[in-house]
Amino acid sequence: MIFHSSLLFAVLWQTASVIADDNSCNSSVTINSQNDVNNLTNCETIEGSVTISSSASGTITLSNIEEIKGSFSVESRSSINNLVLPKLETLQGGLIIDNVDSLGHITFNSLDKASSISITGNSNLKSLMFPQLNEVDGDLKLTGSFSSVLLPSLDQVKGQTTIRGSSSMSCSALDALKSEGVFTGSYSCSSGSSNPLSAGAKAGIAIAVVVVVILILVVVWLVLRRRRQQRARKQSTPSESPPLSDVLSSDITEEKPSTQQQVIPVRELKPPLPRKPVGPQAAQLDGRSIYEASSPMSPATVYHEMDAGPVVGSHQRPIHSDA
Repeated sequence: MIFHSSLLFAVLWQTASVIADDNSCNSSVTINSQNDVNNLTNCETIEGSVTISSSASGTITLSNIEEIKGSFSVESRSSINNLVLPKLETLQGGLIIDNVDSLGHITFNSLDKASSISITGNSNLKSLMFPQLNEVDGDLKLTGSFSSVLLPSLDQVKGQTTIRGSSSMSCSALDALKSEGVFTGSYSCSSGSSNPLSAGAKAGIAIAVVVVVILILVVVWLVLRRRRQQRARKQSTPSESPPLSDVLSSDITEEKPSTQQQVIPVRELKPPLPRKPVGPQAAQLDGRSIYEASSPMSPATVYHEMDAGPVVGSHQRPIHSDA
């Protein structure tokens, strides 16, 4: 009796597990850890989408899933470092793995078709390889610090293709696919941008540009305002008369005759001709009575030097005269 009860309990448990697995397969799934992945062990097809949440970490392996009818995405704040889906062939939605810096390796060895693929900004993801990928119905965007991107089986990309990796990445194989007409939409492949800007960095740059423009406008407005004030101040201030010293100096400068007008030519004076002596040399007056030298023809006569005193009678009184 006990044996039959144990067997019945085991069957019921197994049936409940299968039903639970079927319920997980028939809806969208959010994976927080590998334990959630274990609930999908019997699922080959996920009817909804699969999301790796930000709380997931370590290695996430979905061993048996072959088709996802929704999208597959990894949230940017998750801490997983390895993502493995070895049997996934068809992804009817998009593959989105953006800005998961901890992620270092992904494996999609069997993926054949996807609606779109976006793998961008994963700083530790150095290589991408989709060996069986044949068709992408939408956009294909692979940007990051990749040193290699391998798409050997790719036959058609209907949307826009953007591939950018590190300076060591080569675009020659992808350019060859372009020449074969694989990329029907726009195509660009470049190398050398190992650290692409994140959305936050782009927003910061945009804000900085706006702030700089505003500062420039404010400076221009202040300069124009100051010039207007200076111009108004000059117009309102009466004209000041020049200092008196300046006026006097200007008058003196105007009235000052030229050097040529001041120069008066001086006539050269000739030395006087020497006088020819006439007669004997005259005796010199000494204020006393003097005598004229006598000659045999006339007697000696007394002469007196005259002063400027009073006149006596009709004659001026001689100097030293008793009269």
